[in-house]
Amino acid sequence: MTTGELLEQWREATRAAKLAARLAELAKASVERADRDLEAADDIAVVAEEAASHAERAARLAREAASRARAFANQERGDRLAESDVAVAATEADETDARNRYHNAEAEARERHKAERAAK
Repeated sequence: MTTGELLEQWREATRAAKLAARLAELAKASVERADRDLEAADDIAVVAEEAASHAERAARLAREAASRARAFANQERGDRLAESDVAVAATEADETDARNRYHNAEAEARERHKAERAAK
């Protein structure tokens, strides 16, 4: 092998070594980036878990509030229906009493009128 050939092989080996070094640097940067991405993904996972926990708590509180509101509304409805039934019964009793007084007064007026005619 000649000196020129050895020099050429040495240059090729040097180029290959530099290329390998650059590839190693790129690989190292890629690994570092992957580590940062993993850390960010872990941070995001923690935040997501906390958000899910808060969402579950909020949903539970909303269900409890809805149940209390439903119970209150049903109780109010029952109370209002009972009050309404009492008012209707009282109104019907008042109407019956007024009708009876009217008929009694009308009957008394007819009797007075008859008595006045008979007296003439």
